[in-house]
Amino acid sequence: MAIVPNTCNRNRNISFRHSPDLKARSDKPVSSSCNNTTRTSSLRQEFHASCKGFLRFKLWVRASVSLKKKAARRLRDDHKDSQSQQVVPDDDRIEEHSSSTNWGFKNGNNFLVSSIDKKKLAEISLCGEPFRPLKEEEVAQVESAFSRSNGMKILVSHKKSNIDISGDTIQCLMPNQWLNDDVINLYLELLKERETRDPQKYFFKCHFFNTFFYIKLVCGSGYNYKAVNRWTTKKKLGYYLMDCDIIFVPIHIGIHWSLAVINNRERKFVYLDSLVNGVNPEILNALAKYLVDEAKEKSKKNIDVSSWDMEYVEECPQQLNGNDCGMFMLKYIDFYTRGLSLQFSQKDMPYFRLRTANEILRLRAD
Repeated sequence: MAIVPNTCNRNRNISFRHSPDLKARSDKPVSSSCNNTTRTSSLRQEFHASCKGFLRFKLWVRASVSLKKKAARRLRDDHKDSQSQQVVPDDDRIEEHSSSTNWGFKNGNNFLVSSIDKKKLAEISLCGEPFRPLKEEEVAQVESAFSRSNGMKILVSHKKSNIDISGDTIQCLMPNQWLNDDVINLYLELLKERETRDPQKYFFKCHFFNTFFYIKLVCGSGYNYKAVNRWTTKKKLGYYLMDCDIIFVPIHIGIHWSLAVINNRERKFVYLDSLVNGVNPEILNALAKYLVDEAKEKSKKNIDVSSWDMEYVEECPQQLNGNDCGMFMLKYIDFYTRGLSLQFSQKDMPYFRLRTANEILRLRAD
């Protein structure tokens, strides 16, 4: 949700310093001028108060982006100064998972691929599926959907999730827009359907929580398992959550999207953030507690997660603006469900926005 300054009083005369009306009426009492000055000061204070949160976030993003750009320039300069350049084959992008201690930082290219056949991964990497070119008619369809004339018109409806996408809703996939809950949640539904449609093609059995799960889990006075207890019954899911290899949890704090992952297969909790690299133990600790409660409630098992790793992926693809955090989060999920390393960057976001819009309009993720 964007925070914008209140501009409803834009047409008010805030300053009368050069008003010809004041010059003509020299007999106007001085006290009226003082009142105007007081009113002007009050309006200015009111305006700045409404902008405070937005400007603070904007400055924070600008500082983060500036640091990332400086780091990127240093890397490019170091690369140019290097006398020996080595071409890395495609298969080398698939790295072995190395053992680690708790609270470790990991390279985003390998944290989920340790138990997958490298040859199969190499074949998928070369097929180019994550970067399939869009046809002209697909681009035209998306551009038509982005038209303001659609407005409140319902473009597509997903019956299972009961999500309707209107023209206004899908416009969040236009450049420089923040993604909304409906678009993210529908795309996660499509990823689940993709896995169900062709299970032999995808290596993990995954579960995709929607954007409201974590908020509900930690709302109010703090951690509250009872608030989400009924979200994962076998009758509702069709399977036991504890049988899943990977559980994806979208995180929305303030106005920023990030991703938490419960990796049952590798016995670890993982956190990825496209804007800030750092440790935020509260999120993973809450999910660790949730997993223990879920196993006890649904499977009647007591599990010990004290030995599980908590990894904060340091080298995952990073955004270079303040708008694409939601898109980065979706692509983290998309690539990992394919069993692929995170080989994308900021420059790919315009394409990913178009492709995501196209897949939503077709109600099918490829």
